[in-house]
Amino acid sequence: MYILEMANNHMGSVTHAKKIVDQFAYLVNKYKINAAIKLQFRQLDSFIHKDFIDSDLKYVKRFKETRLSKEQFKEILEYTRKNKLHTCCTAFDNQSIPWLEELDVSIIKVASCSIDDWPLLEELSNINKKIIISTAGASLKTLHKVYDIFKNKNRDIAFMHCVADYPTLDDKSHLNRITILKNEFPDIEIGYSTHEKPESKTAKYAIAMGCNIIEKHIGVETKDYPMNAYSLSPEEFEAFLKSVDHFYDALLGKSETEHGSLRSLKRGLYFNKDIQKNSVIRKEDLYYCMPVQNIDNDYHYDVSDIYNIIGKATTRSVNKNSVVTKSTVKNNNELLESIKNKIADLLSKAHIEYKDQELELSCHYGLENFHNTGCAMITKINRQYCKKLIICLPEQSHPSHRHIQKEECFELLYGDCTVKLNYDKIQLVKGEPLLVPVGTNHSFTSVGGCVLEEISTKHIKGDSVYSDANINKLSLDQRKIITGI
Repeated sequence: MYILEMANNHMGSVTHAKKIVDQFAYLVNKYKINAAIKLQFRQLDSFIHKDFIDSDLKYVKRFKETRLSKEQFKEILEYTRKNKLHTCCTAFDNQSIPWLEELDVSIIKVASCSIDDWPLLEELSNINKKIIISTAGASLKTLHKVYDIFKNKNRDIAFMHCVADYPTLDDKSHLNRITILKNEFPDIEIGYSTHEKPESKTAKYAIAMGCNIIEKHIGVETKDYPMNAYSLSPEEFEAFLKSVDHFYDALLGKSETEHGSLRSLKRGLYFNKDIQKNSVIRKEDLYYCMPVQNIDNDYHYDVSDIYNIIGKATTRSVNKNSVVTKSTVKNNNELLESIKNKIADLLSKAHIEYKDQELELSCHYGLENFHNTGCAMITKINRQYCKKLIICLPEQSHPSHRHIQKEECFELLYGDCTVKLNYDKIQLVKGEPLLVPVGTNHSFTSVGGCVLEEISTKHIKGDSVYSDANINKLSLDQRKIITGI
């Protein structure tokens, strides 16, 4: 989201304001970005003390020279919406807050100078709109108080890192504060309101650090209205957008050739002896060396495929030193598809959506024994906490194991499930979660099939220790199959 701060650069002229909207709306629509034009509301007759209303104080003089009426603001806002831009306004005083509703402003901005204007913030918190709050100079203690004011009313807020120097020099940008804000307030958006010079790159760095709202001052220079040192012209804004596009190309672009490059450096699988048709392939039946061959209408397996090959049977007799290819190895796809269909059926019966999910099959004694031993898992999220769905087929058991670091909690969503904790057998009941402490041996089984929800601390690969030492000898690749459902 781009907040394009017109501030007082409309210079008190509706015509000039429309010129700014025209030129920046063209770029917004050209580059298909999400953007808002921002204005500022002040009721000068009450905002400024009567003894200073005619003074030469810098900001008093500027505010008076660029004053617009409510009708003029309305005209600019309607013109902004007509040009497919969002509207955004900063209210600097309580008397201006009604204008936010009356003029149907989409997004409310709070300026850094108002970060601890408690009468203003308390009244703004009554408005149910997107509220973006600049944080220049504010302590974390103040920000937590501001956060509580708005979050206690369930408002959609964002904090913007900002430095109140005009312009802000690169070595005064304090971008590390973005990381501090993201860590301190992980449940809201963090952005960057910048007063940098047009040639500065700190806004791009902020995007790379995860900011998803960027505020930039903008303007259009004319003979009568010069630009200030921290506002972007349309040309400068377009150059900025191009550089951001370049960054996103680098961030999201994926190589289409690296797989082939890496494969050309891998070792291929070869048979080290003559083997008869329908023989089970063992590890000792294979050797590995370059090159991985390109074979028409077939696929030469490389060393990364070894654990998908071991235990499968040959489709025909093969000679020593011949390549291990798809055509020489029987495919277990029919069994895998059968298992996936049964899992999908259970999820449907449980009324759980599962389209386009990554499915993990735990096959402790091989896929051919999956119906007896194993389970299926769908990981929904894995951060400092983890949420999974665990699916057991009818008459399927998951072997006894414990976790070195993970604490988890099971809750029955569908079917039946018996969990064994150490020596206690517990029949799961819907609505009654079961805690499994770290280091506790546990296993589970289902008679008619079940779906469990697992909530746990962060899942760490290799954290499971099985009571059956033979399972522990297997690598994750040997006892896990990752597929889709």
